[in-house]
Amino acid sequence: MDLVSEQLTDLIKESRRIAFQNPSQAYEIAYEAKLIAEKNDFETSQASALFAMGLACRSMTELERCYDHAYDSYQLYEKLENNRGMAEALNLIGVVYFYYAQYEQALEYFLNALFHLKDLEDFLVSSRVYNNLGEVYREVGNEEEAFAAFEQALQISQDNHLQMNVAVILENIGEMHFKNSNLDISYDYLQKSYDMLIELDDITSLAEVENKIGKIHFIKKEFEQARHFYDSALKRLEHTGNKFYTIEVLVNLAEMERLENESYFLDYLNQAVQHAEQIHARKKLSVIYTILTEFYEEKGQYHLALDYFKRYHIVEQAIETQVVSQKLKIIQIELNKVFTGKEVEQISKMNEQLENEIAIQKKLLVKLEKANVDLSDEVYYDELTKVASRREVTKYLQKVWNEESHIDQDIALMMLDIDYFKRYNDCYGHVQGDECLKQVAACMKSAFGNQKGILGRYGGEEFVCFTNGLEVNELKQFAESIRQAVRDLNLTYHFNGKTHPVTISVGAIHCKQSQLTPVLDMYVMADNELYRAKNNGRNRVEIRVL
Repeated sequence: MDLVSEQLTDLIKESRRIAFQNPSQAYEIAYEAKLIAEKNDFETSQASALFAMGLACRSMTELERCYDHAYDSYQLYEKLENNRGMAEALNLIGVVYFYYAQYEQALEYFLNALFHLKDLEDFLVSSRVYNNLGEVYREVGNEEEAFAAFEQALQISQDNHLQMNVAVILENIGEMHFKNSNLDISYDYLQKSYDMLIELDDITSLAEVENKIGKIHFIKKEFEQARHFYDSALKRLEHTGNKFYTIEVLVNLAEMERLENESYFLDYLNQAVQHAEQIHARKKLSVIYTILTEFYEEKGQYHLALDYFKRYHIVEQAIETQVVSQKLKIIQIELNKVFTGKEVEQISKMNEQLENEIAIQKKLLVKLEKANVDLSDEVYYDELTKVASRREVTKYLQKVWNEESHIDQDIALMMLDIDYFKRYNDCYGHVQGDECLKQVAACMKSAFGNQKGILGRYGGEEFVCFTNGLEVNELKQFAESIRQAVRDLNLTYHFNGKTHPVTISVGAIHCKQSQLTPVLDMYVMADNELYRAKNNGRNRVEIRVL
């Protein structure tokens, strides 16, 4: 029995250790421990294993299962009169309510957890509960109580050398000061947290803090420092594969590029959208769609602004629907946990009603998701020119990189820009300018033919073309054929008393796929070649071969 008990202790410790780094594995280990504990009637170990399962579910944001396991753990600990175990379980249940923005219930569970800890010297759990209390008070706008709770958590952690807790709490206090625009104070707290996390080598937490420090530098217009911290955070997160926090860094990088480089701005946001769609991060999508709606409104591209506003509205509905469904499920789980025996019969009708409501909410969520996908297809298509949108091109390139990275193929990216297009607009007006764009796009599409790759509108009068499998000489011929085809349209405009033809300049990069890592590098190199083509007289092709 001692060997079994020792085995259980080791399994549960390992599960809790990797709960945030590898939650699915942590869950499997804890589940194995639970089965062994049940078989040997070790109720304390069973309760501990259930808690570890709940902790892993929290990391996977499977909140209903987290609540279920945490409540089972609490009931077992209550039966055993284990106050420390009850406090940990109550704290985890409070976290679930916090995630659902049910702050009153979360507060009740956190305070109840502290009640069970009052006669114990369990500083680790106490500091976590006080930190969670601070987060609740922060969210409801009670800053005085929030600071008091964070300071209490910090004092406990510092007195007992709980370094990881100290780093997390310092970050939370720094964020509070950031929201109050106390940037220097915020920076001091974040820097202290950062220095500690460097020592602790917590990659994800480091990236979070670097992102926040970068934001402070950005607000202060210290752009080089901001970029340094953003880039460092991005590299760390790419290494861990954490897409959730990567989205926020990409949005911040886009914000930096908004006024300086529209291409980078949109590219970063497109990457963020793809990550958010992959992990169903609806709140992140809502933020990105709001940014894109405002951006296209400012540019006067109202059809795109409307598309993104629709997407924002659908995502917000989906968020609300999902939250309602999850809340109903939590109520159902709680009823089944609290009421037993004869009392179950008394609530059977209520359970049936909840099941019906949950089913309705799930159907609505499926409907909203379908509407979002349908609208997404529209955004991938450029309404004016009838070619792929910039977003569709980005999606295509990401697919090439993800699915064909093992193939060392010839690839090329061309940036194509209509020369002096502003002069054409000034000569004929924007309505005729749109007609010119349509004709040039149709011409390029015809010249593109059945090439393996994609042709799309990058923005304004600029187009982008990606090809797979063309050798250098073939690329030169292909690029020249597109340039000549546009020249042969015989579209003209008048400037300074003379008639000028509509032409395009082309900049291209040709290489093996293995020579480049991020897709963004191709855009940068091709754009540099386009700039060279413009400087060398326009109506020409410039190609860089790696």
